[in-house]
Amino acid sequence: MKYVDTINTSHGGEETHMYSTAGTKFKTLCMQNKLKLLDASVRHLGTDINYVVLENMYNEMKDHIDFYFNTPVSNIEVIDGGYRVFYKDEYMDCDKCIVSVGRSGSKWIENVCQKLEIPTKSNRVDIGVRVELPAVIFAHLTDELYESKIVYRTEKFEDLVRTFCMNPNGIVVNENTNGIVTVNGHSYEGAEKQTENTNFALLVAKHFSEPFKDSNGYGESIARLSNMLGGGVIVQRFGDLMRGRRSTEKRIEEGLVKPTLAATPGDLSLVLPKRILDGIIEMIYALDKIAPGTANDDTLLYGVEVKFYNMEVEIDNNLETRYKGLYIIGDGSGVTHSLSHASASGVYVARKIIEEM
Repeated sequence: MKYVDTINTSHGGEETHMYSTAGTKFKTLCMQNKLKLLDASVRHLGTDINYVVLENMYNEMKDHIDFYFNTPVSNIEVIDGGYRVFYKDEYMDCDKCIVSVGRSGSKWIENVCQKLEIPTKSNRVDIGVRVELPAVIFAHLTDELYESKIVYRTEKFEDLVRTFCMNPNGIVVNENTNGIVTVNGHSYEGAEKQTENTNFALLVAKHFSEPFKDSNGYGESIARLSNMLGGGVIVQRFGDLMRGRRSTEKRIEEGLVKPTLAATPGDLSLVLPKRILDGIIEMIYALDKIAPGTANDDTLLYGVEVKFYNMEVEIDNNLETRYKGLYIIGDGSGVTHSLSHASASGVYVARKIIEEM
């Protein structure tokens, strides 16, 4: 991961800042309020700097690698001596094949694993909301840590609720996954694109046991319900949620938090299962103790946010499947769960292949 960071910083991210939780006083503050601040080092590239890094990496590699953009791969078959990769009406043969499709390719990789009889096991799905509030409320945390990864165990059900993808001075955005509109967040390094709000996800992880295996399908059904009621993403004031009423455009306009995403005012209690919603409410009150103002009436909740994970693919310590030379890496494998972990998995496999050559 340190090596991955040097690639980012040498291709346009050299002016960005690395944040760390090492030695922070907030760890104690969280523990005193039944919260756990996870150890983490976070480099904030921002959406804008990421474009610069990717462009510089592409320019460096384009004379050495054949890139095929907007070219969906339809199937992978095992052939003598390697693999046949089908795309459009063509195919390529190779002796080594690295599959890295990200979370959005979870259904596709599941089908490939079924056809090739590669064992998979049920994974989890993370369901929750995106919280948006004035940046000053979390400024004491974000100024020092940038992104604070905080976990809370609910008193009622002992479920784990966590903060995820914190965007100081960022914006809330739509995300389209397999035709389902969910919510996400962005932040920018450049001051001209920054806002007065901070947003972050509150997610409850749900693991399923036999006989149910379709954790992604469960998350999709909840997201579809939100889309059915709101025509997309629903937004609700925390105060309205606690009073058992839907939000209206008028109440949101009169609130202290100006939304950065045009979403449909509604009632999240009609969408999210009670257990998940109870956990989110508990977490908001817990966060209010370390960041007073989190539980204000005008705090906005956008729903739903769903993080889909692939069924965890059976791979060995080299990220190789039961077929020699077929690797499945990144978040599509169900093993890694972040950009930096996914990047590291790619470097790891590349090094393994070089060792064998």
